[in-house]
Amino acid sequence: MNVLRYCNLDESLLEEESLVCHNALERLHNTKELDYMSYIVLRMFENTEVALEDPKRYRIEMTFSRGADLSPLEKNDSEAASLHQEHTLPIMGPERLQEVGSYLTLETLEKMVRPFAMPAEDFPPPSTPAGFSGYFSKSAAVLERLVNLWPFHKNVNTSGK
Repeated sequence: MNVLRYCNLDESLLEEESLVCHNALERLHNTKELDYMSYIVLRMFENTEVALEDPKRYRIEMTFSRGADLSPLEKNDSEAASLHQEHTLPIMGPERLQEVGSYLTLETLEKMVRPFAMPAEDFPPPSTPAGFSGYFSKSAAVLERLVNLWPFHKNVNTSGK
């Protein structure tokens, strides 16, 4: 989460806008912790009306959930007492990390996150599920770019394809 929040503060990216909008940064700052059932979702959309080489072909939307953000032990109201008795915690729904209508390209996400990727030697060898490679023949290059963004194998493609 911190990479998404603060990647533009890296000295090599100081001219870039943040990946997370100002309102979302404020909400994240007010979030005490991300723990049980917290998640981040990166959704990629493809515009097939745009040329394959155009950076606007692939758009990324980011959302997150604080997860079980309510502790029934911290509150003294009837709802908290009920949750404590039922042994349940409500899971917060997803919140947008970008302004509605904003446009984050795959190329921009790659450029801003790549400096923070873990070294390839920290990951186990790759294992491709049987029959997986044929499903995405038109978008194979995009999938390769996404895989290389988080190098899960030792032979990381660092040429920037």
